[in-house]
Amino acid sequence: MSRVASRRLRASGNFASSKPKNKPKTDRLIDDSVPLQLLSGKNVDPLTTRELEVLPLVAAGLSNRQIAHDLILSLGTVKGYIHTIYSKLGVESRTQAVARELGLL
Repeated sequence: MSRVASRRLRASGNFASSKPKNKPKTDRLIDDSVPLQLLSGKNVDPLTTRELEVLPLVAAGLSNRQIAHDLILSLGTVKGYIHTIYSKLGVESRTQAVARELGLL
């Protein structure tokens, strides 16, 4: 089976991977009742659903390549999401993004 066909099957949910999944916990890092504007101190757009899927994987220490594989995205797309997350949170690094999301900054 080609790589593209495999990705399509996984995306459709009709594919049982033979590889064991050691996925990190991807729950929201903070209480949803706390608006992002209060955390960042700025009036910014809230993170999108996909950005909220990427951020916990960043917090779990996954590389961009691992995140791309887990979410069935291209590496460039993951980099774009992370850049947008940094911009919206007003940070410059993975560590700062996680700290901001946890309310430590």
